[in-house]
Amino acid sequence: MTQPPMPPQGNYQLPPQGNYQMPTNQQAGGNKAKALLIGLAAVVLGAIVWGLLAYFTERIFFYVAILIGMGISYAMISPFRKPVSKPILFSLVVPAILFTLLSLEIGSLITLVIFVQRELEGSIPLGQAISFGFEALFSSEWLASSDHILTVVFGVLGAGLGFYNTLKRS
Repeated sequence: MTQPPMPPQGNYQLPPQGNYQMPTNQQAGGNKAKALLIGLAAVVLGAIVWGLLAYFTERIFFYVAILIGMGISYAMISPFRKPVSKPILFSLVVPAILFTLLSLEIGSLITLVIFVQRELEGSIPLGQAISFGFEALFSSEWLASSDHILTVVFGVLGAGLGFYNTLKRS
């Protein structure tokens, strides 16, 4: 029975203790600008899904808000090699939450604009329909409605869940 050969002798250095699995920012294999750009693309996709789903079903599904939040957070983490270091994860949490809220609000605007165009049979220009949509989104009635509050809560929950799952795996 032969023994395996010994590794060559050299100047190999062990990593600092306790830092075996956590890459540094240079080793993370991605950058935050790329993560933000991918996050913005996910915002657009999530807004289209949210808006069209709400328009065609005439309902708001809160679990879709959770999925959009998770999708945006996963999309923002995607440019980094796994396991992602905790400082990188924590630096992307707030942008992911803001992107999720932006996506849900743009989706609500899409729903309102399409709904106004349908109800008025296209008799008003698109710019006026968008202006009406913005007025409705920023009205105190919409901001205080339970649909809007629950959408925000579940969207933030989804974004947080995406980061929690990634943190749990690393």
